[in-house]
Amino acid sequence: MMRHIIIGGSIAGISAAMEIRRSDAGALITMVSKEKPGAYYRPMIPYLIEKDGIDITFTDDPAKKYGIENIFEMATGIDAEAKEVALSSGDKLGYDRLLIAAGSGPVIPAIPGLDGDGVFALRTREDALGIKAAAKGKGDAVILGGGFVGTKAAIALRHLGLGVTIIEQQGQILPGRLDARGSAIVADAMRAAGIEIITGDLISEVIRDGGAVVSVRLSSGRTVKAGLVIVAAGSRPNVGVLRNSGIKTGRGVLINEMLQTNFPDIYAAGDVVEHADLITGMPAVSALWGNAEEMGRLAGKNMAGGNIKYAGFLSVMNATDILGIPVVSVGLIEPEGGGYEVVVQDGIDRYRKFVFRGDTLVGTVLVGDVANAGVYTNVIKNRVPLGRLKAEAMKEGLKYVDFVGSAPVQNLMG
Repeated sequence: MMRHIIIGGSIAGISAAMEIRRSDAGALITMVSKEKPGAYYRPMIPYLIEKDGIDITFTDDPAKKYGIENIFEMATGIDAEAKEVALSSGDKLGYDRLLIAAGSGPVIPAIPGLDGDGVFALRTREDALGIKAAAKGKGDAVILGGGFVGTKAAIALRHLGLGVTIIEQQGQILPGRLDARGSAIVADAMRAAGIEIITGDLISEVIRDGGAVVSVRLSSGRTVKAGLVIVAAGSRPNVGVLRNSGIKTGRGVLINEMLQTNFPDIYAAGDVVEHADLITGMPAVSALWGNAEEMGRLAGKNMAGGNIKYAGFLSVMNATDILGIPVVSVGLIEPEGGGYEVVVQDGIDRYRKFVFRGDTLVGTVLVGDVANAGVYTNVIKNRVPLGRLKAEAMKEGLKYVDFVGSAPVQNLMG
């Protein structure tokens, strides 16, 4: 009877556990996570700030459905030679196969005054509920970081009636997720909703009065009122549990195409992983739900005896709605150097950009009009040479039906 230990209780670990159970009805599966009461949809966390009575937990409890033992503790160490995981209680768990799916944690900059009441990260359900409670009676909030987490938090707090200012170090919001034009469209909509956006600046100090946050001072010298500060300055893989384990890491856990670490019985999946980006081939980390689900699923199959190769992930693969504006960005959205062809359709209420390398679509940005986004995403992810279909893609008319009877359809549907 195989004993599988999974460190981490979110989608990568859950997907792995599901696949292990499907392949091996008698396997012992234990999931170690400090978060209670269990699995929930992390992309929906910002909605908890503004909406009452919303439930983001999984409809079916994976622990009950798939026979998973939950241990609500923190994993503190791994002995790869003895095949044991140490817990915060002092207990140790032995394993035959181990999955590291510990996710990522918030980046907290070293800013004077940042540590203390009135300052929150936004990575967990508890964070969101804490922000909701703290926002009551507050007039103004400042968001440090203009990525997707920061923009969603800003919108939620604005809906609660707070004055909201986003401070973003880069020259635009959603850097690395949208190009300059796509970002400008979203920024205009957010400003129209009453959210102030300051780019190219940093918070140099959080100013307090009697311990309470009252404002922030920026590197430019400007002061912005704030009774609440949300830190959304990015994330980094939770690799602390690997200290002194011998498991190789870069920015995240290094894996091979089977999702194994340098120890064959230890796998890794999700936000904690560093692997090659499908388009650039460069090492990258991904904090995307869809990538974590796929990695977890494949890791679980391989832990249960499968032999499935993982091609890699797209570092950029986003689909969301911001103030009623649908937004999709996939692959290489801001190419550098030669060898790329960029096609843009820019209208009053829509913006569509396609990046080609030869006859292969390698990136797209869709704002306001996301028609056929699924087709473009699959074409990019599967690196399908378009041939004669390139012209259809450039005319925005690419559909799944275009691939029927052609070789690429096997890649798209597989």
